Amino acid sequence: MDLESLTGMPDWDDERFHLPGRGGDEWKHALKNERAAKLYDQWRQVLVLLLGLYDHVNHPTQEEGDEEFIADQKNMILGDAYLIGAKIMGAETGDSYVLRMENASIIRSAAQTVYMLMSSLKFQGLVEEPYTDAVRYEIEKFRTLFKEWVGSFEKDEFEDEWGLF
Repeated sequence: MDLESLTGMPDWDDERFHLPGRGGDEWKHALKNERAAKLYDQWRQVLVLLLGLYDHVNHPTQEEGDEEFIADQKNMILGDAYLIGAKIMGAETGDSYVLRMENASIIRSAAQTVYMLMSSLKFQGLVEEPYTDAVRYEIEKFRTLFKEWVGSFEKDEFEDEWGLF
């Protein structure tokens, strides 16, 4: 079984990000594409663990609202997790520094939220520590790749109208 069928996130395809008119300088973009592909694939690994984690949710009490609370937590975490994959692809859609930085900011925020919610699930006794630690470990690997990816962004001549980047 492949990751696409497990996660619903498509495989990385460099051809999707091929921009016409580069005039034979695709080799310059090969490393950029490789970094993005590694980052994307690492996040898919995180997503596989997140999806598996929900098979191990503890239900400490049977109080009214517990199931709804757990479903809300799951939806919040998975919503951010799927957003990250889309934003990695979105950042690579064009050669825009501002677009890349905007997407990188959203990715960082969403990944931090997922990371923090792992602690929340653990401290509430909903998921045992080994499961949350495994997810957090993979997010740490993602963070390392993320820093390398963002560090490779090249500023271009376009200005951010909001002045952030």
